[in-house]
Amino acid sequence: MESLQPIRILLLEDDSIDAEAVARQLSKSSPNFEFTWAETLVKALEVLGSTKHDLIIADLAVSDSSGTETITKLRNLCSETPVIALTGLDNDEVEREAIDAGAQDYIVKGELHGQALARTILHAIHRQVAENQTREIVNQLKVSQEDLKEQKQLLLQKNEKLEKLYATSQEIVDNVSHDLRTPLTVIKDYVAIIRDGLVGDVNQEQAEMLSKILGRADDLNGMVDDLLDKSKLEAGLLHLSRRTIGLDSIIQRVHMLVANRADTKQVSLQLEAADGEIEVYCDAEKITRVITNLATNAIKFVPQGGNVCIRTKLSSNGEDALVEVVDDGPGIESAELKKIFGRFEQASHNGTKQNSGVGLGLNIAQKLATLNFGSIDVDSEVGEGTVFRLSLPLPDPACIATRMAEGRTSEMGPVCLLALDIPGMQDQRQSDDFERFICGSFRAEDLLFRQNDDRWLLLFSGNHRDAKNWMARTESDFSQMNRNRPFGPLPNYVVTFFDCSGRDDIEAVRDVLRDEWSQSRETVPN
Repeated sequence: MESLQPIRILLLEDDSIDAEAVARQLSKSSPNFEFTWAETLVKALEVLGSTKHDLIIADLAVSDSSGTETITKLRNLCSETPVIALTGLDNDEVEREAIDAGAQDYIVKGELHGQALARTILHAIHRQVAENQTREIVNQLKVSQEDLKEQKQLLLQKNEKLEKLYATSQEIVDNVSHDLRTPLTVIKDYVAIIRDGLVGDVNQEQAEMLSKILGRADDLNGMVDDLLDKSKLEAGLLHLSRRTIGLDSIIQRVHMLVANRADTKQVSLQLEAADGEIEVYCDAEKITRVITNLATNAIKFVPQGGNVCIRTKLSSNGEDALVEVVDDGPGIESAELKKIFGRFEQASHNGTKQNSGVGLGLNIAQKLATLNFGSIDVDSEVGEGTVFRLSLPLPDPACIATRMAEGRTSEMGPVCLLALDIPGMQDQRQSDDFERFICGSFRAEDLLFRQNDDRWLLLFSGNHRDAKNWMARTESDFSQMNRNRPFGPLPNYVVTFFDCSGRDDIEAVRDVLRDEWSQSRETVPN
């Protein structure tokens, strides 16, 4: 059996009889104690300076030192070695002073007993070990804290530098995009003037060449739009103006934008509308860009003489409208389908990749669809063609509010429901102008629903205090806008907060929104 390592003890005691008594008690309690005797503090300090000891037993009154000063000097030299004070006085005040000076324990000479002394020694050593470990941990924490402070400072400096670089890059993108757009507009105008024969006759071949120039200019203009939108998306500055709008008006606008491109390439462009008008809830300008992007891609990849069809219909789920862009082109391989919505990715259609663009179009289109609570998916078969399918929500406020909550990456914060009423609304133009104003005054996370021409419901992302602060700013902007309105000022509006059972969570607000919207639908005249 392996023997235990001896415990080395230094005894500071100027009385040989007392020293012998301590040694005798130690030898009785355990043969594992080894001790060295020093008669003076000077001698004790010399011994400690040359040899490491596990414990010090120090008399508080020796020839060259007295009182707690002895403890203090020993602790200054050996801060990690436990000290037990030894004295002939059984005095609480002396004991307290010795402990305050750094002693782990206090022993009265007349009360020395072997086992009790041994336990006192072992407990003192254990406490000192724990104290040393705690001190080491504290020191490490202090060092770590200093390191963290330095790292925090470095991170702050790097973040500041990154913010400046990001701001600079955003500014460069915006400036370059603006500088490109101006000459592009001039180029397109002059090419169109020449192609249309306004400054002289052109033959058919020249007209076709000029149409191709216009098409490529449109491509470049689309790239500029992509860069601007991507820049605004990443900076969180993309403004959205979502409202209820007829889907057919969006499709007609898309047709006007892409018809010339289809004619130039001799591609048949068809529209297939669902029976009856379909209304959707979206930012019409952004969704026009999305569908235009899908139609432009279809025309680009369909061979000459091919077919592209834009068709609309209701989804089977009863919550969405669908816009399908169908082509009979070469199709997209399944491996390519998995990456076409990635940033800077372009699909290879049956092994052929056309490098007109920077590969941002579909990536941005998908993000814009998501911001409008819709989605884009694609089906394709090589040799048969491709179908891009855009879903957009019908104007059902409760359903849209649910999608807004589900789309949050973090837990949704407080929300409140407001009604905006204009009792003196006179005509449709006033109603439209007011709606445009309100849409331009809130954030992308706020939702506006038009009940009729003089009443709107606003789902505001924030608590009542936030909403009141927004109202104060909006009223000021409204007054300024009204003073400059060409057709005269709009009537003042009234804001009313709904009582959602004292709750500001999306579930409670959504229930009130559903009930209010259902009541308004029931009162609409046939």
